[in-house]
Amino acid sequence: MTRIRVRNSFPAAHRIRIDDHGTYEPVHVHHWRVVALFDASSDKPEAAAQDARVVIGDWVRRHRGRSLNDVAPFDQLSPTAEEVARQMARLLAEELPSLRLIELTIGEAAGFSATYHPC
Repeated sequence: MTRIRVRNSFPAAHRIRIDDHGTYEPVHVHHWRVVALFDASSDKPEAAAQDARVVIGDWVRRHRGRSLNDVAPFDQLSPTAEEVARQMARLLAEELPSLRLIELTIGEAAGFSATYHPC
């Protein structure tokens, strides 16, 4: 079995709803970190790794330097690290059907990250 790990990072702002009354924390910037671990059991793991780097890189470029709250689906969903990981994992599953995502970790602040494990 071959596993590949792809890393990327990007600066972006967000604000999170902190209660059921619609109260939001102030907008603030993080240097987000992305770490995706895939099962790349195929006869061409190098090609699979390149495909994963491209898809993750495209996602990062669309969000770099922006407020996540202004980008779908986070204009409707609270852009917590947990939700960013869940949404990015869904995209990776759609865009990379030949790779099995094992886990996706999103870090938004020093000492904090959320790891999503697809079912």
